[in-house]
Amino acid sequence: MDLEQAFLKTLESSGVVWGLGDDGVRLDTHQCVYMLDLFSEGVHFKRGWLNCAQIGYKAVCVNVSDAIAMAACPKYALLGLQLPRGCNLAEIRQLVAGIAKACQEFKIKIVGGDTTLGKALSLSVTLIAKSPKPLERTKICPKDLLVHTGKLGQSYKDLRALLRGGRVSPKSKFVCPKLQNLLKFILSVRPFVRAGLDISDGLLAECNRLSRLNKLACKLDKPYNKAYLSGEEYELLLSAPPRHKLALLRRAKQQRVQLNFVGVVCRGLSHYRPKIWHA
Repeated sequence: MDLEQAFLKTLESSGVVWGLGDDGVRLDTHQCVYMLDLFSEGVHFKRGWLNCAQIGYKAVCVNVSDAIAMAACPKYALLGLQLPRGCNLAEIRQLVAGIAKACQEFKIKIVGGDTTLGKALSLSVTLIAKSPKPLERTKICPKDLLVHTGKLGQSYKDLRALLRGGRVSPKSKFVCPKLQNLLKFILSVRPFVRAGLDISDGLLAECNRLSRLNKLACKLDKPYNKAYLSGEEYELLLSAPPRHKLALLRRAKQQRVQLNFVGVVCRGLSHYRPKIWHA
């Protein structure tokens, strides 16, 4: 059995696939939003940093994080995979185990995709999620509060440790994103927020992005906070009217999500200097 067939056979036995075998799949696409992310060796990770199970899990989670940022529930996925030619069956089983774990946690069914062989491991995940009212990036207004979930900075510290040849905890967000509470939280606060995105390139970069899209400035209370340079945090940056602050805090407490009010939207443009997170 070749590597591609071994992967497909293992994936089919994982319980997270549906309708494989045809050239395409027919889905109910009412109220759907779509997102795609690449997760490539040498760009997003090195093989010495993550085992194959962690790679498979994270490859799905980076897409789930995008869905959460749009207040959308993940439903289906299309998986593109390039396996390195030196890959063995044990690594394939680990990779599938990681993919399946993420799909099971978020009730995602893999409905199609493609595989090939190449020099490095690379995954492309297209996620199909549903939302009656997707949260977009282009709805912020002057005087909106800027708020992010969680604690920022640890992913940057962990990346620096890995680049120096060190090791990090398998519980690190850089290795294993924690998204379950965030999905419940964003669905509960959707009526109270205007815009949102996930913090994948650092808070400063995301503020610049919001500013550019909305032609408004994201004024941070502490713009020189080093934690704001940290990418791959898998937290949310949200914009909300001041009158909804208490509602956000109440729901954050219910879902055990930490909230940090860090700035305000005003006239002008933001020109923060973020770090380039990926090669």
